[in-house]
Amino acid sequence: MVSVRIGDCLLRVLDDGTWSFPARAFFANVPEDVWRRELETDREGRIAVGHNHAVLQAGEELVLVDTGYGDDTHGGATGRLTRAFDATGHRREDVTCVVTTHGHGDHLQRHTERRGGRREPTFPRARYYLARADWEWFCGPGHLREFGEQMSVIACRGALVLFDGERELWPGVRLLPTPGHTPGHTSVWVESGGACALLLGDVCHHPLHFAHPDWVSSFDTHPRQTPATRAWLLARAAQRDALVLCPHAPHPGLGRVRRADHGYRWEPWQ
Repeated sequence: MVSVRIGDCLLRVLDDGTWSFPARAFFANVPEDVWRRELETDREGRIAVGHNHAVLQAGEELVLVDTGYGDDTHGGATGRLTRAFDATGHRREDVTCVVTTHGHGDHLQRHTERRGGRREPTFPRARYYLARADWEWFCGPGHLREFGEQMSVIACRGALVLFDGERELWPGVRLLPTPGHTPGHTSVWVESGGACALLLGDVCHHPLHFAHPDWVSSFDTHPRQTPATRAWLLARAAQRDALVLCPHAPHPGLGRVRRADHGYRWEPWQ
């Protein structure tokens, strides 16, 4: 398990697994011959996609950012988050806050688990944060079965916290609205002791998105917003030398955003 200090905060990366996925889905608005000049795939046009989530400890607060694929394990390749979490030595009851960056299933399907024939919150004492714009989208025109299955349980237990705009969880940790991938997509900004970290969510899926911020994913619900969101967020990360967690980059998904001739580049953490 990878652990990094961000000032007084401790960031641990939880590995939910890696599996292969068609590369073309991440560059939906780009001709295939263009992105293939910069990316190798297997014979079926697939690439290995990481699923890296985070647990952040700051004082008495223990925050989990996304919960992964849950029971949808792809033959055991994914769905490993609870095992990774248990290896931290924390109890699931210790989690005070679960941040849902957005409403797609690979980020929230371990919000609950089956106990005694019904679903219950996996982290029973946590408040589950979700941007109101995503709640309204995924309960309406963007409905996904897995969203309803998970979030209805959280809402019925009174554990759901909907929010608008920026939200400070506690000093130095902020939820940032970063729409495009979904209307209420949220990233997490951490600042402590002169150090910064950005838990990106799916603002970028692949390292090529840093160099080509106008290349958008087929999963973006509002793709016209994505490049604008990337423009200001990557500028902030580069200016502040933030350690960035990119969930779908190769494990552990950590790196930094560096300025390049025509924008930015992804520099993997070492």
